[in-house]
Amino acid sequence: MPKTIYESLVFLSSQLLTDIVVYLPKLLISMLVLVIGSALANTFRKVVIKLLETLRVSSAFSKTPVEHFLKDAEVGNKIEEIIGSVLYWLVMLVVIHTTVSILGLESLTIILGSVLAYLPTVVSAVIILFFGLLISGVVESLVKGAIKSVDGKSARLLGRISSYAVMTVTVLAAISELGIAKEFILILFIGFVVMLSLGCGLAIGLGGKDLVSMVLNDWYKQFKIDTKSK
Repeated sequence: MPKTIYESLVFLSSQLLTDIVVYLPKLLISMLVLVIGSALANTFRKVVIKLLETLRVSSAFSKTPVEHFLKDAEVGNKIEEIIGSVLYWLVMLVVIHTTVSILGLESLTIILGSVLAYLPTVVSAVIILFFGLLISGVVESLVKGAIKSVDGKSARLLGRISSYAVMTVTVLAAISELGIAKEFILILFIGFVVMLSLGCGLAIGLGGKDLVSMVLNDWYKQFKIDTKSK
């Protein structure tokens, strides 16, 4: 009996050692891929942040709802660092998927593969969100500039309303791109457009007719002056 137990232990130890020897190269290669991939992802993050800082991306979002949101969320106001960190984790996800594949962990590989397959949709939604937020800042500046000469307070309010309207449409478009409750998002979008149209109509018809009249008169006078000068 002891001999049988001894032989069983020897066999199990030998089998375990064989498995370790066979699995060790995979483990070493996966660790090497993880280390190199992590270093490359970090380098890529720094390059992206440096490039975006050179392009002065943060200045495009200054005094916009994006800047206010980042300050309220207490995540800082560096758009470049946020974009760089997002891209870093996207690269790291690819690195982790490769590492898991080398280790032969099939279940985890399938899960990560599904996540990676969904990434293009996420990137597309992020691009829509990015440009939409950028446009919201431009729209706010244009509205303020157009109405500021007539009424400074109203210019700020209307500029902010215009910016938030563009942001709302952008967020709905990004969510729709992700494929989340498309029909519900479509209903929300239609409802928002109708509400915005009615709100603008009522505001102009009831409370803002004097302001609109002043703006139109000012533009008309400027147009006549420009026409006479030519």
